[in-house]
Amino acid sequence: MSNVVTLHGDKRWKAVLVYGHQNGPITIEHYLEEISELHNIIEHGPDWNTLIACTVTINRPDGGEEQNSEEKEARREHRRDRG
Repeated sequence: MSNVVTLHGDKRWKAVLVYGHQNGPITIEHYLEEISELHNIIEHGPDWNTLIACTVTINRPDGGEEQNSEEKEARREHRRDRG
């Protein structure tokens, strides 16, 4: 069973919550602008005692790889300049 909370547009974070259910695990995706929103989602969602897993990732098409590669290159350049 899977549910997706839509209207995520340009939200920065994606949270995937997996809850235990008598018919098998239920997976619900949420899109958040602020990570602090996750607290209310969990508190107001299905019974939090049935929460099996919560995975939070950055909501970018490249999974953050492009940003990370730019940051790594900037650090390399900085080391070369110092070195």
